[in-house]
Amino acid sequence: MNFLLDLAIVTVSCLALGLASKYLKQASIPAYIIAGIILGSESGLNLISSDASYEFISWLGKIGVILLMFYIGLEFNYKGIKEPRRLFAGCTDFAVNFSVGFLLGLVIGLSLIEAFILASAVYISSSAIVISSLIENKRLIYPEAETVVWLMVFEDIILAILLVVLTSVMVGSLAMIPVSLAATLLLIVFILALIRRLSNFIAPLFERDDEIPILLIFALIFGFSALAYLMGILLHCHISEVIVAFFLGSALSGVKSFRKLFGTIISFKNLFLTIFFFSFGMMFQFQFAALNSADFVLALLALIFLSIAGKFVSGAIIGKRLHGSLETGLRVGAYTTPRGEFSVVLIMIVMENMIGIPELLPSIELLLSLVVAYVIILSITGSFFAKHGDKIGKAMMSVANKLIPQAHR
Repeated sequence: MNFLLDLAIVTVSCLALGLASKYLKQASIPAYIIAGIILGSESGLNLISSDASYEFISWLGKIGVILLMFYIGLEFNYKGIKEPRRLFAGCTDFAVNFSVGFLLGLVIGLSLIEAFILASAVYISSSAIVISSLIENKRLIYPEAETVVWLMVFEDIILAILLVVLTSVMVGSLAMIPVSLAATLLLIVFILALIRRLSNFIAPLFERDDEIPILLIFALIFGFSALAYLMGILLHCHISEVIVAFFLGSALSGVKSFRKLFGTIISFKNLFLTIFFFSFGMMFQFQFAALNSADFVLALLALIFLSIAGKFVSGAIIGKRLHGSLETGLRVGAYTTPRGEFSVVLIMIVMENMIGIPELLPSIELLLSLVVAYVIILSITGSFFAKHGDKIGKAMMSVANKLIPQAHR
């Protein structure tokens, strides 16, 4: 009975807060995280009292992460990687915004590893919030919309690389990074080759109207994830199942009959990802004492301000170079300000894989408090920036036009 009660708490609270977020036209991600912190964590009301329910909900959340990366792989287009303009945009976005997080981490006294984790988490925008904002606010007709979408794709690629590096570091051996990369690459090549080889066989299975197509999808996802786990044990390294899911999705995207299942995949992804955000808050030991620390608050405010500024700086450079317009670049910066699911996913994976460096646990938990507060605030304020990107761009250009002549006097 406790099991059903715990699941009811999760689903009902997420439903209520999700509806409230949609009504208020705000991102629902912070609402789900807050629900998990308040209702499920030991720092809150701790209503999820059953250990079995606690573990089961956490595993459902992990399925959400795997499905998220699988879906991103489905939407991934390799052809755009080598296009010079797109490559310039992606590299500029990474160089500016990753550097902001890394340098700030060093300034506030974090170690190199902790600063790297912080930079990885704060660099990546929320593609869910960014893309939905472009659609809902009818911004897809703007010339910079394609650039914004490509930036989200490029960040997905960087996320995959960062996850491989971080998971290798957190299990305690820098020397194992080449082994992990080689093993991951080997498995990816195997997946791509196998799906291509079997495409004519599995394509008819995806066209069926019974349960076989969805069973086949989950069998492939969980089967290759299990293979990654077993290879990691055999080679004494870590192969991330979310990376495997990403490339499995990209391999299956080439099977034409698979397209009819996109709606089903999205539904499962949204359901399990919602549970993931709740489970993230539920499992997180929020450092409320840190919120009373002036240093913590100053670090949070600096992180928020510099992150927003970083996106506008990189956006301005990209807009000027690609579109010949500073104002267009400022709109790019406004659209890409929101942070959300990927920052949370990255931090969660770091927590799960820090077995090799246990001495970092206290500082990592405090760092996680910083990132959670950061994501909650920037997912809300970032949604506002994305919604009013055109007005913000015009206002900033108006201010710049007034200040620049005065500077030359």
